[in-house]
Amino acid sequence: MMTRFTLTPRKTATLACLLGLGFGTGFGTIQANAAETAQAASYTKLELTASGSVQAPPDQLAASFRAESRSNSAAAAQKAVNTQVSKAAEQAKQANGVKYAISHYSVSEMRDDKAKNAVWTASQDLTFTAPDGEALLPLTGQLQANGLILEGLDWSLSPDKQKALQLEAEKAAVTDLKKQADTLAATLGLHVVRFERISLSGSPYPRPIFMAAMARSSMDAAPAPSSTAETQTVHASVTATVLLAP
Repeated sequence: MMTRFTLTPRKTATLACLLGLGFGTGFGTIQANAAETAQAASYTKLELTASGSVQAPPDQLAASFRAESRSNSAAAAQKAVNTQVSKAAEQAKQANGVKYAISHYSVSEMRDDKAKNAVWTASQDLTFTAPDGEALLPLTGQLQANGLILEGLDWSLSPDKQKALQLEAEKAAVTDLKKQADTLAATLGLHVVRFERISLSGSPYPRPIFMAAMARSSMDAAPAPSSTAETQTVHASVTATVLLAP
């Protein structure tokens, strides 16, 4: 069964109007795009690179330790390490503002051709962090005296502060980019139309290490370590293609 539609003069006119409008809109868009492409081809293109940086004091101090024990018995070596780590964790809980993380644990056997018995070594890593050294540095001295090996003591920026400073550095880089573009355009007798492409990137900030590993035997009567919070610098760079016109 076929359904027939009858177009009245009014419907025919309406359809023609709609078709004409759609065609006209599409054609107009094509014309606009072509005109824009032609105009863009006439622009002078300028490739620029700019940079920005901000400085701030670090807000995080980290102390890295290793608990280690050797014995002819694997169980004895592990028991000694477990005792050290447990005691260190309890001490950290008593220190105001100090956080700790207990990580990699390893046990290994060493044999010497001349030795009758094997020597077992057990070790585990610990990291303690705090926003300053007021509580962490005294704790670090206590942990050294208790037999833990200090492997590193360094200042850094916390993730939140680093993110905020990175954004400030990027803003400074973009400001420098715009200043360069305006200055060079004026020198050429042109003006900035727009920035066609912009690419931002950041560079790693330094994390100075103030102290290397220290032997346990020398820490019995030694004072707590000291560390100076040096200013950190966060960098950012930006590259862009600038379109210039008279």
